[in-house]
Amino acid sequence: MNNEITFTPSEMVAVIVAICATIVTISGAIGVIAKWFSKARAPEMKQNIRLDTIDKRLDAIDKTIAEYRTYFTNDDNRFKAIEKSNKVTQNALLALLKHSINGNDKESLKEAEKALETYLIDR
Repeated sequence: MNNEITFTPSEMVAVIVAICATIVTISGAIGVIAKWFSKARAPEMKQNIRLDTIDKRLDAIDKTIAEYRTYFTNDDNRFKAIEKSNKVTQNALLALLKHSINGNDKESLKEAEKALETYLIDR
C-alpha cells in the first residue's frame, strides 16, 4: 500500500506539453467560434449601420419639415390679414359707390369709415 508515485523529468515535461497543447487547442477553437459568430452577425451589423444613417437622414428631414411648417403658418397668417384688409377696404369702396350713386347714403359711409378706422388702429 505504500506505493510511491514517481515521475521522471521526461514524463513531467510531457504532461506540461500536453497541458499547453490543450490550452492552445481550446484557444484556437474559441477563435474559430468567435469568427463564426462575427460572420453570422455581419449582416446584422451592416443593417444596424444602414438604419443609423437612415435615422440621421430622417431627423434632418424632420427638422426641415418643421422649419417649412413655420413658414407655412406665417404665410397663412399673412394671407388671413390680407383677406381681412381687403374685406374692410371693399366695404369702404362699396359705401363710397353707394354714396356717389344715391348721394343720400351717409350712414353707410360713416359705418365704413368707422370700420376702416378700427381696422387701421387695431393693425
